[in-house]
Amino acid sequence: MTVAVPNLEIAADKRSVSFVLIVRGVAVTCVVSRAALKTYFLLTQNADDNRTLKAVIDGFDRIQAMALRKARARPAPTVSLTRADFKMTR
Repeated sequence: MTVAVPNLEIAADKRSVSFVLIVRGVAVTCVVSRAALKTYFLLTQNADDNRTLKAVIDGFDRIQAMALRKARARPAPTVSLTRADFKMTR
């Protein structure tokens, strides 16, 4: 299933990408760390803004699923996704 990607914004310090999701009728800002993108979404160390956005778009189904899961479990105005959120447990 393909999900429509909302507007993405790269932080001024380039350490994260944010977007807004509607969770249970409430706007929630989701922030994905660049470290998570590098570790789990094939973003290279020196990637420019376009490549960073492409990594988020390419992995958006998975990123959105994790953001929704985390937002529903712990309601807050902002959800931060880090490497730990995407780590698979065995």
